Amino acid sequence: MPEQRQLLPFRYNTRQREKLIANGQALAGLGAEGKVQLPRVGLGNALLFTLNATVNLTAAGAFATLGPWSIVDRFRVDLNLGNMNLVDTSGYGMYLLDERIAPAWAPDGNAMFTPTVIQHQAGLAMGNNIWKLQWIIPLSANFGSEFDTGLIVLQAPEIQVDFSVRLTNAGANFVTNFNTLTAVTFDLDLIYFEVPDPNFVQLPPGQIVRTVEISKPFAATGLVDYTIERQGQLMQLISYIIANGVRTDGVDLMQFIANINDTIYQFKPDKLRLLESFYYSAPLQVGNLGLDLWHARENPSSGDDRDIVDSEVLTTLQWQAIISAATSLGAGNNFFNTVRRILVNFQQPVPGLTL
Repeated sequence: MPEQRQLLPFRYNTRQREKLIANGQALAGLGAEGKVQLPRVGLGNALLFTLNATVNLTAAGAFATLGPWSIVDRFRVDLNLGNMNLVDTSGYGMYLLDERIAPAWAPDGNAMFTPTVIQHQAGLAMGNNIWKLQWIIPLSANFGSEFDTGLIVLQAPEIQVDFSVRLTNAGANFVTNFNTLTAVTFDLDLIYFEVPDPNFVQLPPGQIVRTVEISKPFAATGLVDYTIERQGQLMQLISYIIANGVRTDGVDLMQFIANINDTIYQFKPDKLRLLESFYYSAPLQVGNLGLDLWHARENPSSGDDRDIVDSEVLTTLQWQAIISAATSLGAGNNFFNTVRRILVNFQQPVPGLTL
């Protein structure tokens, strides 16, 4: 009987790489959509997305309720022509996730630091303003201790991964006194890892990390319920609540309930904001209330699965907001929005090599 070979650890037998895969790709303007097929190379870890544009205002402006980030209506990353969706979020939803992937950081600084114009610009003066907005779009779990969890086997012949970005169709969705949006282009960078020989190196487990956003409208104060889909292990919930078209903290309680009557978490919003700011060493915006189940060690978006919830072993899993009676509501412009990150077991193919 042949001796079984001891495989080497993947972490110390690969190489991180970065590749510019779309350079100054043009978008026609409001409502435009751009698409890029990711190259068939390596194991995909994350995307870096940069939007450049000229925003013309008829007078000095102000950001809309979701800031400049709502210039992007949707980010999507689809596996095998949409058979599986890896990323599906709004521009603002991805910004909120970015705040939670590293301590004391946000793409625009978020009052913690002032980025230079090479990183971020979003002027509001009358006339032409040069804008540069950037997002990190995670594909696998993180960049560090769990970088190999959810890596996407890009170079397997059975795998095709497509990225798309769609801009909002109305300037008023991101800035007041909007006039025109011109000279819109984007860059897309891929961070990936080399594929070692699987005859000698242990490849990452067959898992993917999905990042998806849902929007649940509501028409009355009181309980607003989001029944979480039964798929995979729930890592993070990041919510933002809009009432009468603006973000609001008009919430009495946020509740996380399993099987109808098992209340795992029940936070008043001030306590949840306290805990989140402690986790990330950063201020959080009005209306932004999240539940991070993947923070069992010292750094955000990393560590073990101590608090992660397996949604597939539960009958129901609910994330609820109790909207305060005094909160002013509008007609058709009240939303409970939630970005959900989950870990899903998925048998990925061996990337072009035979064991």
